[in-house]
Amino acid sequence: MTHLNKPQASRLHCLDWLRVIAIAVLVLYHIGMVYVPEWGYHFKNPLNGDLLQSSMLLTSPWRMGLLWLVSGMAFAHMCKGLDLLRLSTIRLAIKRSNQILLPLLVGILFIVPIQLFAEMKQAGDMPLGFSDFVYAFYVQPQQYFAEYASGIWPRFDVNHLWFLRSLWGFSMVLIILSPVLNTQFIQASITWIASKIVTLLLLFIAPILAIELFFEGKAVREYYGFVLLLLGFCLGRQNGFWQTLTKHLKLLCLLSVIAMLALQIGFVVIWQGGLHQTNSALNVLIECIYLANKILPLLAIFALAHRFLNTPNNTIKQLNPYVFPLYILHQSVIILVAYLASTSSTEVIQVPEFQIWMNLLLTPVICATLLFFIAKVNVLRVGFGMRFKNNLDPYKNMLTRSIVFIICLPMIIRLIT
Repeated sequence: MTHLNKPQASRLHCLDWLRVIAIAVLVLYHIGMVYVPEWGYHFKNPLNGDLLQSSMLLTSPWRMGLLWLVSGMAFAHMCKGLDLLRLSTIRLAIKRSNQILLPLLVGILFIVPIQLFAEMKQAGDMPLGFSDFVYAFYVQPQQYFAEYASGIWPRFDVNHLWFLRSLWGFSMVLIILSPVLNTQFIQASITWIASKIVTLLLLFIAPILAIELFFEGKAVREYYGFVLLLLGFCLGRQNGFWQTLTKHLKLLCLLSVIAMLALQIGFVVIWQGGLHQTNSALNVLIECIYLANKILPLLAIFALAHRFLNTPNNTIKQLNPYVFPLYILHQSVIILVAYLASTSSTEVIQVPEFQIWMNLLLTPVICATLLFFIAKVNVLRVGFGMRFKNNLDPYKNMLTRSIVFIICLPMIIRLIT
């Protein structure tokens, strides 16, 4: 059993695959959010029927969990051997802040406002055209934005970039905790828990169940994210975790299929039938089924990835640097396509069933085009969270690191106060 206590030595190529899979799932999900009935979103053109809603329930419970777990595992490698009293820890905190907050700043200043324009137009709260909206937004906000949520600053909301805001805060917490989490006792304890499928499941179920019981609203989303980031941070480098997943691959897949089928049945019978509003026992049942779908498919995906995708792949390796900027861009592109389609005078384009296929086609094409131009310019690459050309680290240079940190400092002050 001693081998179970050893950290994962070789590179986990499956994490590269999982990053690409995670962003692909998220892009498809956010396209669906425009057209799915009933679920709130920044811009809507809902389809008739429940097929899309039922389909999206297959990924809705675990889509963000996949991002959090992968992020935690990747960050663990950066924090290996940290000592809070060393200068290297401060440098890591500054580098991590720059990596996350500069793209967040670029996003809320230049990318997210597109979503706000479309949202206000659809709600009838924006009488101005886009050029006048831009002037009003940046120069003379007046009364237009009073009823719209403030994110980090008034009218500068984060929308889908809430993940980056939370990721920065949680990363700072993990940097502080990492000397404790990396101790031999903690690592050995976690690996022992992860070496058995029952205790591994409990490690996920217990904190997530507690969150569901004691919190509500956005707090559930935030604490769920932190728990999975922390679990990814602790488990990703442990051989025992991956061995347990591989050993119980079939069981995890079977349980995931059962959980997904139960959710589909519960959606039709309990949610659509309105029984969750009149029968507390059925409401608890459907909540438990949804909780199972937050955990079981997630572990099954990691098990499948480690078993079948843990090999180098040049295409996936080349795609990985584009995951972060694609995350920043994708939702604004999706909403822009939907908004332009809704304003078209062509009758067929007004049909939601046509629009969803158009969005599925145009969003990847537009995003790929934007990423192509971003990749050509080093300043844009850094602004969207990429490394310099030739894979050079922009924050290795002290001057660059200091300038970007100063630019991000007002945001840091705002986030912690």
